[in-house]
Amino acid sequence: MLFNSKAQAFTEAIFIFPIIIVMIFFIVWTARVLLTWQQLITATRYGTDMIVNTNLSHEDIQKDIENYLTHRNIEGRRLDLNKIKEIAVDIRDYPKTDINFTNLANLFGNITNLINGIILPTTEFSSVSITYSYDLPLFLHFTGLKEFNIKTKLFVLSGSGCKNDIHNRQ
Repeated sequence: MLFNSKAQAFTEAIFIFPIIIVMIFFIVWTARVLLTWQQLITATRYGTDMIVNTNLSHEDIQKDIENYLTHRNIEGRRLDLNKIKEIAVDIRDYPKTDINFTNLANLFGNITNLINGIILPTTEFSSVSITYSYDLPLFLHFTGLKEFNIKTKLFVLSGSGCKNDIHNRQ
């Protein structure tokens, strides 16, 4: 009778072991996807900070974000450059207005624009979006997909940040 009990426990363990292995693999894989997603969110936040606080162009910000994610000197986990499908930077600044104290009508118009900007902020947003391709593990290829895309996008109010002449992009 004792022999049958041990054989039954061994048989149950054989059936449960692959399920436990798959669950552990899925948890680790999901953690890697979440880590990649967090890295992309941090990079988009970094890009919007550059839009607000620097006078860099679209191309410079894209290159800086790319280096932020993939440079070989990064300590920790760096992303694969070939899997970054898109880094889109959309910069929209307020149009420049020169305050001229010689023309009272012009001064009144600029003050009106300033008050409207404070009370009714612009509906224009600058944004940074990043799309990264992530490979699915082999055991999920039965779904017909071999990869999926992680996309992050972050908006910042146009013209926010520096209020001086730093935003004169070409």
